[in-house]
Amino acid sequence: MRTRIGESLAWRRWIDGEAFLAVLIWGASFPIAKHGVDAFGPLAFAVLRLLVAIACLLLWLRLRGESLRIERADWPRLALAGFGAMGVFQIVFLVGMRHTTSTHSALFLNTSPLWALPISWLFERERPRVAGLIGAALGFLGVVLMVGTPDPTGRATLLGDLLTLGAAICWVGVTLIPRPLVKRYGAVPVTTWMLASSLVVVGLAGARETVAALAAPLGLGAWGALLYTGILAMVGANVFWQRAVQRLGAATTLVYYYLQPGIAMALGAAFLGERVRLAQVVGLVAVFAGGLVAQRAAVRPETIRRVEPAGQRAD
Repeated sequence: MRTRIGESLAWRRWIDGEAFLAVLIWGASFPIAKHGVDAFGPLAFAVLRLLVAIACLLLWLRLRGESLRIERADWPRLALAGFGAMGVFQIVFLVGMRHTTSTHSALFLNTSPLWALPISWLFERERPRVAGLIGAALGFLGVVLMVGTPDPTGRATLLGDLLTLGAAICWVGVTLIPRPLVKRYGAVPVTTWMLASSLVVVGLAGARETVAALAAPLGLGAWGALLYTGILAMVGANVFWQRAVQRLGAATTLVYYYLQPGIAMALGAAFLGERVRLAQVVGLVAVFAGGLVAQRAAVRPETIRRVEPAGQRAD
């Protein structure tokens, strides 16, 4: 019993399963979401997948008998996380993609871990370790190598780049702001409230486009993309992500965000026949190295020592 616990804890010192699973789902969703956005329109797709996600979360809570009750004192923080961080992220990211290239979008969105370091230090007094800084730097270098040289087509604009950069900062808020609430109420209730709040923001912006999309005939592929992104990407991955934040902290968990371009690249090569350059492989290795270094720095030895005696007593 003690051996199994020790092996599990040693494994978690190097990689967190839920954080990795979250970015795996998100990374795989890029080509799927692209098909859905092309079919529905970006804002309509955002509104409809939020509705699917919220319905699934409410069903989950009902089956498990969990409550959505939030103390009045916690409503301001929840509103900031839902209406502010999550809601604004949905809009500025999608609108930003319309005004910049996918290369710029991937590069700027994946600056989230770099923003998380000073923001976590400022607001949570979560002082970054040297290993955490090295991990974040390695991860960002890997993203630059994977994204490659920007396509000089002139489609990237300053507006689009700034909006995508704003989306990256908003995602730090999505990760950081609800952390005390997830600890108190659980990941699923808090995620439900955040997505419901963001639906109000996105719904106001995309109501007309949503009505028009529903009036047009759509294929099974479009609805399949909606279900995948609504259930797995928005429900499963968000819950896994919030749970990982509780264990690792916001700054360390966000380093896993760097893995998304690599996952999308690998899937594109495997299923779409896309060419992979040597620089991209080197970048992917750098991303994994950065994530492992940051993960190792986040798990304190004294935490493991406190857990092992508990396992002995249980045995």
